[in-house]
Amino acid sequence: MTAIAAAPRRTASLGAPRLTFSRLVRAEWIGLTSLRGTIASLVVGTVLVLAVSVGMTALLLAVNGDPAGAPPALMMTLGAATVAQIIAVLVGVGVFAKEHATGSLRTKLAAAPRRVATVGAKAVVVAVSTFAWSLASLLLSFAGVVAVGAVWGVEPALDDALTAILLPIVGAALFTALVGVLSLGVAALLRSETWSVTLVLVFLLVLPTVLLTLPFEWAPTIHDALMAPAGDALMTPNADVDGETVRDIAIAFAWPIAALVAGMAVVRRRDA
Repeated sequence: MTAIAAAPRRTASLGAPRLTFSRLVRAEWIGLTSLRGTIASLVVGTVLVLAVSVGMTALLLAVNGDPAGAPPALMMTLGAATVAQIIAVLVGVGVFAKEHATGSLRTKLAAAPRRVATVGAKAVVVAVSTFAWSLASLLLSFAGVVAVGAVWGVEPALDDALTAILLPIVGAALFTALVGVLSLGVAALLRSETWSVTLVLVFLLVLPTVLLTLPFEWAPTIHDALMAPAGDALMTPNADVDGETVRDIAIAFAWPIAALVAGMAVVRRRDA
C-alpha cells in the first residue's frame, strides 16, 4: 500500500506596498500634524504675528493721534514676517532634530531605507506647511491692520492691490517656506536642535546686521550675498523685475537648496 504524499499548500504571497515618494510625503505630513509641539508653535506664531502687526499699529495710532501719519498697512504686516520666519526655523529644525533625538528617525529609516527621499519628503512637507501657515497669518494680519486703521479713520491704499499688496505678502510667505527648508537642511547637518536653531537665527538675523557695521570694503558684498538681505526682493512691491531682483531671488533659493543637499549627503553616509 503506497502512501499518497499530501501536496504542499500554496500560500498566497502578498506583495509589500510600493514605497513611493508620495507615500513618504504622506507619512511625513501625518508625523508633522500629529506633533502637538508643532501645532502649538504655529498657533502661538499666529498670535505673535497678529500681536506685532496689529498691536503695533494700534499703539502708533493711539500715541500719535494723527491718522495722516499712520504707517502703511503693508509695512506693518511685513514687519511681522520676521516672527513667521522664527517659527519656520523651529518647525524646520524640529522635524528632523526631534526624531533624531528620540530615536524615531532610526525606526523610520529601517522601514523606509530611502534616506535621501525621506529628507526630500520632509522638505516638501515643511515648505508647504510653513508657506500655507505664514500666508494665512500674514493675510489675517493685513486685515487686522486695516481694521484697526479704520477705527482711527485711516483709509488703506488699495490701488493696484495685486502688485502692491498681495504679491509682497505671498513673497514673504515664500521666503518663510525657504527659511523652513534651510533649517531642515542645517538640522540634518548638525543633528542638534539647539545648535541648529542658534546657527540659523544668527545667520538670518544677526550676521547681516554685523556685516553692515564692519568698516571693510568686502563686508557689504558678503552682506548682499546672504539669504536674508536677498530675500527682501521677494517682499518688495515692484512690478518691474530687473537683473538685480532676479539675482537676489536666486540667492534666496540657493541657500536652502545648498543646505538641504548637504544635509541629504550627511544623512546618506552617517548612521541615524
